[in-house]
Amino acid sequence: MRNVRGMLLGPTLSVRRCGGQSFLLFVQQFLFLAGACHILIVMIKKPMTRRFLLNILPFALLGCCTCLFISCGSGKGTPEADVLVSDPSLVSGSGSLPLAVNAPPSSVFSTSYEYKQDARKLLVPSLNVASILGVPVTDLDTRNAITFGDFFREGVGQFSAFVMVNSSAGLASARFLRLESGKWVDRTPLVLTDTVGCQQATFAITADFNGDQRHDVMVTCKGSVVNGKEAQLLYLSDAKTGIYQKIALHDRNMTPYQFKAYQAAAADINADGLMDLVLVDPTQAPIVLLANKSLLSSDRSFDLVPSRVIDNAQNAMIPTQLHSVQLIPSAAKRLDLFLMGSLGNGRPSVWIKGSPDTVISNAQAGTFFYANSNYAMLFPITSMESYDVFYEAGFFYLNLQDPTQTMMRVAKISEATWGEVFPSMMLAVKNSDGVSAQFLKNSAGNIVVMDANCDPQSAAVIKNSFSRCALLVK
Repeated sequence: MRNVRGMLLGPTLSVRRCGGQSFLLFVQQFLFLAGACHILIVMIKKPMTRRFLLNILPFALLGCCTCLFISCGSGKGTPEADVLVSDPSLVSGSGSLPLAVNAPPSSVFSTSYEYKQDARKLLVPSLNVASILGVPVTDLDTRNAITFGDFFREGVGQFSAFVMVNSSAGLASARFLRLESGKWVDRTPLVLTDTVGCQQATFAITADFNGDQRHDVMVTCKGSVVNGKEAQLLYLSDAKTGIYQKIALHDRNMTPYQFKAYQAAAADINADGLMDLVLVDPTQAPIVLLANKSLLSSDRSFDLVPSRVIDNAQNAMIPTQLHSVQLIPSAAKRLDLFLMGSLGNGRPSVWIKGSPDTVISNAQAGTFFYANSNYAMLFPITSMESYDVFYEAGFFYLNLQDPTQTMMRVAKISEATWGEVFPSMMLAVKNSDGVSAQFLKNSAGNIVVMDANCDPQSAAVIKNSFSRCALLVK
């Protein structure tokens, strides 16, 4: 926001910044007023008028400064309130954010996949949460529990980040970070009060789950070795305040679902206008949760519906030990399901095209996924496991990793020939710090990791070219 005083004084803050900065502001405004009066007096030629102005000048300056001092609240008011910024790029985190109901609109998409792909506008879809928060991050899951969106309601094309940081000393912590002057800053208190997360967060996605056309977050959790499965978490935005409400995924009876979930994808599977979910848990078949309507924007219940993804037990097409999932809208105006798991049954990655067919005995709207049919296709790479996939202009791109998750490569699969495009995009590289479960083609056309505990790609290369964070494929 620009104001007249900013045009006169240059890149400064103007009204009501209290605390330690108030004295500097007070001196600045005093000197401005004194200088303006001096120029005015010099310009006036008549001696009588100049003598009159000189006599009243001290009283005028005293009155103006008193008003300025009062407007600042004597340095004891609410910190960082109602700040007007003449050059926002020079202010890091004023705390004055458009969270009210009249905030600019956020982007709206039909799937979590599209929300993720929108973040490709970020040249670097990664951040180093350990450095930002000043806490050690040693687990392998925090890096993947990241998603981007307009969480501070700053408008279409604006991105902030959500990360759930796991802790060896207790429960994970949910953090919302804002990009300010090119740096990620923790601004969680502005939008979330209950920061307590799950036992072990594994993944995060962005979607509009409560229908307010704002960006919500869903976090998958896998529990601990000792306690096993646990509840999955939803962070729903309040339509009026912009504050997030944490709830556990639950059924109509308010009973939380317990899973050992590794990833999730969101889309309107049954065509009722609500965001549904597909979760993957390596101990069971794909989990489909269909959302129910609610009068409250702070709540959403889900029905567990096993009949949407159908496989043949005698000739299973779905991978075993599922760990990754994606729902991608196709040109045929349907949803396609991508399931990724272990090498166990020789089918680590499968594409199941959404079928227009429904269960004949109980016809239902929306998409069904038949694994044992012409709608299902096994990806032609069976020597490595896929952890992520995106589609672009007739080609699928796979994030491939070995079972030990130390080696990583990107493969490009032609939809027309259903084979890998050679020469290969990259050979498998053994990274000293493991792999990332998410990747994106950024706005510069480079494929890079999407990671919560990474230095920017250029900085990562300088530190260690054999780091997952150093990945860059053109």
